[in-house]
Amino acid sequence: MSTTAYVIDISSEYSGTHHNRHVNYDITYQYEVDGNKYFDMLYNRSKAMELGDKIKIKYNPSAPENSTDILAPNIKNLVLFLAFGTIFITIGFFLSGTWALTCKIRHKGEMKKNEILPPKEHINSNKTYKNSQNLALRILVVLIFLGGTFLLIKLFPGIRTIKTDQFIEIVDAAGYTANDTSITLSQNWKVGSMLKEAYSFNDDNIKMDFAVMDTTKSASVLFNSMTLPISNGDIKDSHGIVHEFYSVENKTLYIAKIRISNTVLYVSAQAKYKPEAEKLLKEFGYWKE
Repeated sequence: MSTTAYVIDISSEYSGTHHNRHVNYDITYQYEVDGNKYFDMLYNRSKAMELGDKIKIKYNPSAPENSTDILAPNIKNLVLFLAFGTIFITIGFFLSGTWALTCKIRHKGEMKKNEILPPKEHINSNKTYKNSQNLALRILVVLIFLGGTFLLIKLFPGIRTIKTDQFIEIVDAAGYTANDTSITLSQNWKVGSMLKEAYSFNDDNIKMDFAVMDTTKSASVLFNSMTLPISNGDIKDSHGIVHEFYSVENKTLYIAKIRISNTVLYVSAQAKYKPEAEKLLKEFGYWKE
């Protein structure tokens, strides 16, 4: 039997090697059969979902607690499977010796042509010396590049995220009080357990929500899905792999959303309090010129 289930929670985690990491999502859903509610999970999914999203599932009428989702064919995966399958078959054809055997059968009975070896070459000592110099120069350039990169990382560590206790400390020093809003924001933003921790403050002039997500991918998904309450006005849009910044300002409001790594910061302020909001963002290290 099939029915419709609804997503009630979602979490994510990294998997794979350091050089080939990807994010898997575990999705908890709820469905109802004959007035009874049941829960189940989808593990290691590649695509994120939001709380309240619908999932088509099938269940055992004799044991309705046992269910699974009904998957639609994934065209992208099918194309990749066919492409890589063709490549592996082609490589296997040549490595297995089949190609050599085929050529041998085709040329069976033909006389072999005499091969003339090229004249013996003499070693050019000057050329060998120059090659050694070039190799040493290349190694030196690589070492200088690596050393420079290391020094840049040490001297200029770049953009870093803050922790919730740092957020609370800076907010408190500015005269505001931050409260734990983890449960509220995980539901309002429909991200479930992907949101690990969140703190907010709101004094009617400035409102800020600071959230720590379980992965950078989760933070990116949240950042891109956020819809700001105003769309017309002065827009600032700055993209980056680690740091993303988007803001809209009109005569009444200043709204911004910022992401650094696995953290997201949402800001809403009355236009005349924008300088104070910017000052806080700079203290957090989340402002972007």
